Amino acid sequence: MAKPDKRLGKQGVFLGRVQSILPEKYWPNLYGPRQQSIRVNALKSDLTFPRPIKWAANCYWFSGDKSKLTHGKDFDQGHIYLQNAASFIPPLLIDPKPKQRVLDMCAAPGGKASHIAALSNNQAELWVNDNSRTRLNRMMANFERLGVKTHNTTLHVADHLKHDFPHDYFDKILLDAPCSGEGMIDLSDPTSLTQWSTAQIKRMQGLQKRAISTAWELLKPGGHLVYSTCTIAPEENEAVVNYLLRKHHAALLPINLPLENRIPALQQWNNKIYGSDLSNCLRLAPTPKIEAFFVAHIRKTTI
Repeated sequence: MAKPDKRLGKQGVFLGRVQSILPEKYWPNLYGPRQQSIRVNALKSDLTFPRPIKWAANCYWFSGDKSKLTHGKDFDQGHIYLQNAASFIPPLLIDPKPKQRVLDMCAAPGGKASHIAALSNNQAELWVNDNSRTRLNRMMANFERLGVKTHNTTLHVADHLKHDFPHDYFDKILLDAPCSGEGMIDLSDPTSLTQWSTAQIKRMQGLQKRAISTAWELLKPGGHLVYSTCTIAPEENEAVVNYLLRKHHAALLPINLPLENRIPALQQWNNKIYGSDLSNCLRLAPTPKIEAFFVAHIRKTTI
């Protein structure tokens, strides 16, 4: 663990950044963990719970002891899956249809991919990829428990997929990108910033730009790309989407979900003005229920 004075210095840098992005009323939510929510797996169950999430079918708010669920028969039998509610958003935007070819580029541990499978009743052609064999194996065990059917499974760094699949191949692609994970940071934990740094943000941005460019090559004209992260950093969010929009024929689509913690996407950061209109991006501030999150829904247009 870092020495206290070094840790506090890092915390000051982190707070200075996020307080420039988040309205003041959300700052206290940087302290303390976010709740998990329940997704009933429609492939196996029609269970209901007391507090439905209005914007996500088969999903429910949960504020109790999650171990009581994860050690219960409904979890073991694949009837339910626990995630933060923000993670329900990308699969809803993918909106998979039967026979559509759908790729989840960074799929493990498989929560979003299994949601995609459930939304299409296993009728979409689901392709999943991850760059870790250990995570991939755990994901496939999850899929077996949840009754998820996949068309193909690959083990690659995301930007290497362009060497394995034809261009203009997929109807829909989810890129839930590896990121600095600021949305999950709990500042009440003195070790929470151990792995965080601005250098890490810069490194992740490079990976994200390469991955989103690969996604664009693999996407059919007229196809849809959903880009998401669980971080607050503009370098990993608006800057990456702006990078894609500047280089390609793309339409940033509106995301019409009734989320009370939505805040405006940024149009500039660190004196750099983004040339694209990013107002349709979804940026969520942290609350006790929902972690900080970012989503862009993009259609590949033709000339």
